[in-house]
Amino acid sequence: MAVPDALQKSMQDYDRKKEDMIYTECTDPDVRVEEDYVVVSDGVALRMIDFTPPCDTPEKPMLVFVAGWISRIDGWRDVLRKLTPCFRTLYVETREKVSAMLPERTRVDFSMPRMSLDISEILACKVAMEKRFCFAGSSLGSTVILDYLSMGLRRPELAILIAPICELTYPFWLPLLLRPLPPSLYTAIKPLLKWYLRNIRLDKHKEPEQVKKYEGTLDAADPWRLKANAFAIKDYSVWEKLPDVKSPVLIIGAQSDALHSLDVMNRMLDLIPYAQMEMMSSNRETHSEKMGKLIVDRMNGLKGVKR
Repeated sequence: MAVPDALQKSMQDYDRKKEDMIYTECTDPDVRVEEDYVVVSDGVALRMIDFTPPCDTPEKPMLVFVAGWISRIDGWRDVLRKLTPCFRTLYVETREKVSAMLPERTRVDFSMPRMSLDISEILACKVAMEKRFCFAGSSLGSTVILDYLSMGLRRPELAILIAPICELTYPFWLPLLLRPLPPSLYTAIKPLLKWYLRNIRLDKHKEPEQVKKYEGTLDAADPWRLKANAFAIKDYSVWEKLPDVKSPVLIIGAQSDALHSLDVMNRMLDLIPYAQMEMMSSNRETHSEKMGKLIVDRMNGLKGVKR
């Protein structure tokens, strides 16, 4: 779908304001990097960064990477640096991120079914039907992938899911606090959200990098989208859909990650028919070159892949 003129202007405005993130830091000099937008069926334009290495061939699978909630590409720099020289990698930014361009005077749907539909439409636009592909995702990005896979549409050869979330529940007081507040007051309550993450959901002593990462994403988030998306996905659960996921899945956990429970991942392992699990030592390691190498090794191990 063509990008409307109003969205073109919004993209230009965003380009002038966006962080000084150089995509070449995520790859090798000989990898071609292209930034593009896909306009999905409700008019939202989603940004994606397409890394194509010289070694890419029609027979090699490509990787569709869906990062977590309001996360930024610089948080995945070390992983992408390993991936992108080996496989064509499409880094997808979901609609709650500041890079997404929203149509004016339209109520935008931020629900999980809509985000899952985004993935379907992106595949239709960017991945030819005959093209082999794999998924990789993290946190909420993994949840979106699982929701999509449960629909039984196009199946990847492998889905690598880092710290997936299967149900989205909040402490009882959080919706009561957030619902009456206009997004313009987000700055006032942001310290409380950071305190909650730092002291309740995260291990600030063992994982200071994780705390810093999540606080950075809160700082970069768009308040209106953050609130709209948070309420749209509230109480969502993928548990009943997991037996319908027929693609091979590799679940990646982190031993010191208090935000993504190991018990949850073991339950997923029981419910998804073709699932395996690997553990890493920490959230930091799941964002490291070691994670990128693991994905490369798994994709190289697929049948018919020439190294």
